[in-house]
Amino acid sequence: MHLLDETVRPEWIDYNGHLYDGYYAVIFAKAVDEFLPRVGLTPAVRETTRHTIYTMETHVRFLWEVKLGTPVSVTCQVLDLDAKRVRIFLSMYDKVRNLVVATSEQLLMSIDQTDQPHAASWLPQSAAILEALLKEHANLPTPKDAGRSIAIKR
Repeated sequence: MHLLDETVRPEWIDYNGHLYDGYYAVIFAKAVDEFLPRVGLTPAVRETTRHTIYTMETHVRFLWEVKLGTPVSVTCQVLDLDAKRVRIFLSMYDKVRNLVVATSEQLLMSIDQTDQPHAASWLPQSAAILEALLKEHANLPTPKDAGRSIAIKR
């Protein structure tokens, strides 16, 4: 599922002449912002119901350098789902080289912000959309980098 198109900006370039690692995270965060309305959590719904998504965990892999002015896009695959959480896999593509330059696996949680924010079941509309996406994305190959951990292999 396509979520975002972006162009690498001058203020995002680091001292090595490529995209600063923190801005990969910014681009992925912007993609998650685009994911919310796709699963029924539009700004109006979030305001009236006080339900939103919090990012609970993220794992970013930097695969290739991205330079100033590079157009990138971000896609999303829903990997797993339960009553309160969804696990997604985001891929950032360099649109010129047609190459995956970074990935971000994320665990997102449904949050009810009424009074004190707390984990809550998905709103019925969001649950239905997420279940449909999970079923649709089950036909896609599991990304080879999904579920990776950080380790020094010996």
